[in-house]
Order: sequence, then C-alpha cells, then structure tokens
Amino acid sequence: MANKRICLIDDEADFTELTGTLLGFHGYDVATFNNPVEGLAEASKSSFDALVVDIMMPELDGLSVMRSLRDGPYPSTPLFALSAKRLSDDERKFLLEKKIHYVQKPFEPRRLVDFIGKALLP
Repeated sequence: MANKRICLIDDEADFTELTGTLLGFHGYDVATFNNPVEGLAEASKSSFDALVVDIMMPELDGLSVMRSLRDGPYPSTPLFALSAKRLSDDERKFLLEKKIHYVQKPFEPRRLVDFIGKALLP
C-alpha cells in the first residue's frame, strides 16, 4: 500500500522543511510549498490524503487557499489550519463550517503527527 500523501503549505521555509521531514519519518509522502499560489495550484491538480495550510501568508492568505480547496477538489479531505495569531470569531466560524482542524502555533511537532494520523484512520 502506498504512503498517504500530505500537502504542506506554509511560507516559512524552515517550518516546511522540518515538518515535512518529521512527517516523512512517520511514513507520509509530503509535498511542501512555501508559496501559497504554487501550493494551491499543485493541490488542485494532484491528489492528497491530507492538507496542512498556514493561515498567515503573503500573496494569498491561508483562509483563501482553504476555501478554494474545500469548495473545489477536497470537500471532505482532512484539512489542518495552522496559525500563530489569535483567530477572530469569523475565522473560527469559517473553520467550523468547513470542518477544518485548527492547530495553534507554536505546537509540539508530535501533536500534528498525531492529529493527522487520527484524521486518516479509516
């Protein structure tokens, strides 16, 4: 059986490198993107089992990326939003309505691995 594929979109290169390596160590095939436009384009034409997207990014914010993913090719795929900022009520409502898991930064890396693992259980 092939490894589960994860798309990781975050503008912080150090974060995507470390998190991608960690997820790879746990058996996931990870595609990382530091540009949200490129990440969204690739996710839209590929197939991923889970997606992890930072909320605060330049050029295109993570909420817009997640809206495009949820309203397009990934209506029910596990989707994780990451953010270091305090969410507004509207942002929280959006995440709840779109059934997007939220992980507050900074977090213990193992926590994200556990969340993804649980979300990908059959």
